[in-house]
Formats: sequence, C-alpha cells, structure tokens
Amino acid sequence: MIAALLRHTAETPTPMNDSMFPKRYRPMTKKKAIPAFLLIAPLLVLFSGNAAASEQAARPPGPAMMVHFDYYPNERPEIHALEHRLANAIRRADAGELGETEYHIDGNDGYLYMYGPDPDRLYRVTSPVLKSSRITSHSEVTKWHGSRKETFVIH
Repeated sequence: MIAALLRHTAETPTPMNDSMFPKRYRPMTKKKAIPAFLLIAPLLVLFSGNAAASEQAARPPGPAMMVHFDYYPNERPEIHALEHRLANAIRRADAGELGETEYHIDGNDGYLYMYGPDPDRLYRVTSPVLKSSRITSHSEVTKWHGSRKETFVIH
C-alpha cells in the first residue's frame, strides 16, 4: 500500500504554486530575484576585492627565501624546535615571517619557506640559526630578488 502511494506521488508531478508555502517562505520569483542580485553583486565584488588586496599587501606573492634540507622522519621534533627559533629571530628583527614547512612523502626532503620584503636581510637574520642546527647546517638556500634567484649552500 505504502509503496503504491509512493510510486503514485513520484509519477505525478505537482505544480508548485504560492498556496504551497506560507507567505513569508514563498520562493522568490525571477522578477524579484534579478533586481536583488543586481543590488547585491556589486557589494560582493567591492568587499571581496578589498580583502584580497589587503591580503596581497600583507604577504608578497611568493617566498623571499627557501631552505632545502635533508631529514629523517624521526627528526621532526628537532625541525619543530628549529621552526620556533627561526620564527622568533624573524619576528624580533621584524624581517618578515616564517611560512609553511613542506615535507616530502618519501621522508628525505624538507623545505622551509620564509616571506619578507628583503631576502638578503632575511638571510642575515636567519643564518646564525640555520648554521647552528645540525639539520640545516649544510642546506641549500634559494633567495628570490623579484624574477632573479640566487641559490647557494650554507657553510
């Protein structure tokens, strides 16, 4: 009985009309929806554009410096301690910020990304920390100066 009733209601479409909904829950008609969209759309563009512009101004489009290092998975606690030391040094010098750390799945390669307006200053601030760490003491550093990049090994 229930299956027959469900089948009957599924097969016979019912037209949607205003009497199906209470007045305050009636769906918006196309005539009302288009002007509402035209009023709201410019506001969305205006506010989302300002948020994106302020986010871009806060951080350059790419990293200013990258440190490529080799590691073993059991060295993760040492890497986290290194991240804290680097972040503190960068913050104290007001040279930029430490970004994300990337670990490759194979467990051998890691990358520290740093952001700031001056890659040379960022390196001067972080080099004592990088040289003192066993993990990064012989790492490869890449500094970006706009479209030009400079890569060298820490000694």
